[in-house]
Amino acid sequence: MSTTPTMISLECPSCGANMELAADGKKAVCPYCGQEMLIEKDSLAKKEYERQMAKARAAEDIKDLQRARQRKRRLKGWLIALAVFAVIFAINAFIPDSAVNQLVFPQTADPFAAVSVTFSGMSGEGAGEVTVTDRTAAWANDVRFEIVPGAGLQNGDTVTVKAKAPAGWRFSPSEKEFTVSGLTEWVLRTEQLQGSNLDKIHANTERLIREDWAEILSHDETLTLTMAPYRLYLFVADGAPSYQDQNVLYDAYEVTVTRADGSVFTSYEACRYASLKIPADGVLTADYGGLMGFNLGYLYGFSYSDGFAGWTDAAEMEADLRNARDGYRLAD
Repeated sequence: MSTTPTMISLECPSCGANMELAADGKKAVCPYCGQEMLIEKDSLAKKEYERQMAKARAAEDIKDLQRARQRKRRLKGWLIALAVFAVIFAINAFIPDSAVNQLVFPQTADPFAAVSVTFSGMSGEGAGEVTVTDRTAAWANDVRFEIVPGAGLQNGDTVTVKAKAPAGWRFSPSEKEFTVSGLTEWVLRTEQLQGSNLDKIHANTERLIREDWAEILSHDETLTLTMAPYRLYLFVADGAPSYQDQNVLYDAYEVTVTRADGSVFTSYEACRYASLKIPADGVLTADYGGLMGFNLGYLYGFSYSDGFAGWTDAAEMEADLRNARDGYRLAD
């Protein structure tokens, strides 16, 4: 019966290969060069173990020393590079107009002394814009502004304008608050219609009423016509309007016709206006149509062929105006 040689951790003194332990355990044989070595088990194994451990420790110490030297060389390189960079930085810091000089010693400016902030659009949907009014400022072409909030603005809101300074500059202040104004407003309350704006509406309504009665009056010179404002009916779209108009106004008048015999005829007429807006200049803009109502005339003693557009009862007029449009509510 053959036995398989046992490998032991012994190096051949001739070729350096691992030697094999012979079957009798008394010698080690190199399978490559044939070198033989007698083994005294106790003392030889102990000495070989100690030698191998010492060799391993020595190898590890050499590696540690090499790693320490590499770290030291890298640290030295970084220190040299840092020192060179610091010297270059320090030199450039005192060179006028250099990037480092501008970074270390930025110029100070108030950006809001050379800009204007304007607002446009409808109140509730407005937006702001910053315009540089002084283009001679050295920072003018590179400055950036941000308006917060930037949309959905209405008159009276407060926004913050932030200025981002370009390289070489420091802004003081860097942000400033502004009150939103100048946005076009929808007319949502009758109290917004006053002064010259209301006068313009009444003047147009009265002109149309005179034109409405002109033919009747021309056929009967015994009639005298007077008129006076009765009431403003302002209807505002409730949510998404059923029609294009955001608001509709009826300028209602009480019209009095006095006959030669002293009898008095009273009627009510209303002129329709729509999309009433008040822009920044305060001058009302609006679209308007004709007079509302029914063609009346003959039934009240006037010419059969001639008539006027109106109502003979104020309550009836108001009821008809209220039902004129779906999706609108009477503002006040």
